[in-house]
Amino acid sequence: METIFENEFAALTYEEDLKLLTITWKNSKLTFEEYQRPFQIALAYMGKKPVDNYISDIRDQGIISPEYRKWLQEVAMPEAAKAGLKRVVGVANVNIFKQYYINNVFQSAKKFGIPFKMFNTIEEAKKWFSEFEKNS
Repeated sequence: METIFENEFAALTYEEDLKLLTITWKNSKLTFEEYQRPFQIALAYMGKKPVDNYISDIRDQGIISPEYRKWLQEVAMPEAAKAGLKRVVGVANVNIFKQYYINNVFQSAKKFGIPFKMFNTIEEAKKWFSEFEKNS
């Protein structure tokens, strides 16, 4: 596993065997720029290495503003789809606010034909991704 980026708000890692980028959110108080930065780094990285799979671990992420989510849906998601992203997983302990955020992201992923699933752990997500890697 290679760490691509890390600060007090998020960590971004890459695992070559699963062609997997993972963002692990570490802080609930984010400015718009702090929210965008890991995604922008991930999108730039997708131009250098093959990325089929993506995990967003939002267990420690707070409530995300509609403005942030709109940017994710209208800018980051289309760019990721263009770059070849095939599958997205969210890892979360779901509450009503996260459920709303997740539902919106799910609808956005669906528009681009990207399967989106939720799991409680990163291990479950990796197991799901490995099934695709075995069959390719």
